[in-house]
Order: sequence, then C-alpha cells, then structure tokens
Amino acid sequence: MTTTAFSSEQTVQPLPLEHMPGNVALMTLENPEQPLVILDRALLNRIDRTLDELPEECQTLLIRSCDEKVFVAGANLKEIDSLGDDELRRYLSEGARIFRRIADLPCASVALINGAALGGGLELALHCTGIVATRNNAKGRSYPIGLPEAGLGLCPGWGGTQRLPGRVDAETAVNAAASGTPFTTDHCPDGLVDVFVDSVEELISNALSWIESNRNETLVRTVQQLDPETTLEKVSGIRDALGDNAAAMAVCEAVHAGVEQGVDAGLAAERRLLVALRGTDETRKKLNAFFEGQR
Repeated sequence: MTTTAFSSEQTVQPLPLEHMPGNVALMTLENPEQPLVILDRALLNRIDRTLDELPEECQTLLIRSCDEKVFVAGANLKEIDSLGDDELRRYLSEGARIFRRIADLPCASVALINGAALGGGLELALHCTGIVATRNNAKGRSYPIGLPEAGLGLCPGWGGTQRLPGRVDAETAVNAAASGTPFTTDHCPDGLVDVFVDSVEELISNALSWIESNRNETLVRTVQQLDPETTLEKVSGIRDALGDNAAAMAVCEAVHAGVEQGVDAGLAAERRLLVALRGTDETRKKLNAFFEGQR
C-alpha cells in the first residue's frame, strides 16, 4: 500500500469505489468539508488511496463527482496560497504524481463530467484515457471546462499545459490557457470531450461504449505527440501577441519546455513558474481580489 506524502495512510479513507460488472470500477469524488468539490490535500490523498484499492483485474476506471454543480471546481487556492515556496513545490509534485498514476494505469480510465471542470479538475480529467460529458449541467445550462489560472496571474501546475494541447488544436489550447479563458460545453473545441451526452444517466453507458470502441487504440495525448517545429512556431506567435503578460508567458514557456524536452520537463517548468508567479505584485492583487469576492 502506498503512503501519501501529505498524510499517513492510516488517516486517509478511500473515496467511494463501486465495483460494476465487466471489471469496471466507479470512483466518486467527494469533498464533504467544502461547499463544492475542489482539489485540496484531503481529496488528493483520497484519490491516491483509492487507486491503491483498485483490483488487479480492473479493466476500466470511471471517475465521477458527487456534486451536481461541478465535476471539480479547481484547486483550493487558499490552501495553495498558505504554503511556503518549498512546500508548494512539494504539493505540486505530489499532485502531479497522483495524476500520473491515473495516466499510467494498466486499465482504461474515463472522466464523467456533469458540471464545471476547471483548473486542477480539468487536469485530472486530462490524465484519463477519455472524457465523456453532459452538454448541460443540472440546471440545464452549458458550463465551463478549462484552465482559468492565467486570469489570476498564475499558470497551471498539474499538467494542463502538457495535456490540453495534445487533445485540441495546439494554438487554440495555448491561447485559451495563456489568457485564462475556459471553454464552455456549447463552444467546445474538437477533441476536448470524446463524447457528449444529453443526461447524467447516459454518462456511464456511453463511457463504456467509447472505451470498448477504442480499447485497441493508443490514446496518449500530450505535447510530445505534436510536431515540434509547427507547435513551437505557434507558441512563439502567441507569446508575441500577448505581450508583457507574465502568466501568459509562463504558459507558453511550459508548453515550449514540454515540446522540446518532454512532459516531465514541462511539468517542472509549470511548478517553477507557478511558484515564481505567486509572489508577484500583479498576481497578489488578483488573488486578493478573488479571495475578497469569496467572502
């Protein structure tokens, strides 16, 4: 059994894990201490612990949220902001390790999205083999899916810059991440969601059908699968167009590192740049305004 870096294994309870016919496991994300499902140490630990519980014969892991409003509404920014630089680096590294466990599973995995998937929530989904989503949320409205970090003066820290461009047109992906502008389910670029469904009740059946149709395909979708010359040219153009915007430049730099040196280098760049950005005056103003708006 794996001991998490955040907490001893004795104190970590696994998430609800339902065993379904056909060697399918259904993990349900929950964060009862928060008003919405958000990624914090507690939830990351529970994901890690639950992955330890997957049976060896598991062929498909489905990941859904208990929250009717969101899949995962992003990371806990107050928790992140409370950490010192060294502790934040460790926190980001540990989150990346847990997400990599999902990507490296010997079985297929599908994120079942039925509401906002933002920041770390989308990054979690991007580590899955597939993404199946409802067109509308519980209120019958389209909802955001994206990486809004740059809007707060930050950059993604758990692989968003390495995986989003591998799923959708690279220029579209980098522009969105660099500007901090999420997509919405009614204006979603090709490739981000593998299957859209009309209702929550259709998520599981469509996910299993999609997996069965693609089980023999190699579906590793990261910047490493892109043509380096073309991609770096696009990234350079975006960097020039966005001008003196530190968060946008950080996104471009992380993508560049991943394309040139591999995903691990891109992840290291994300961590370094996020920690550096957090202390800048511009980012402090944006974060303080965000926290004030939450009161």
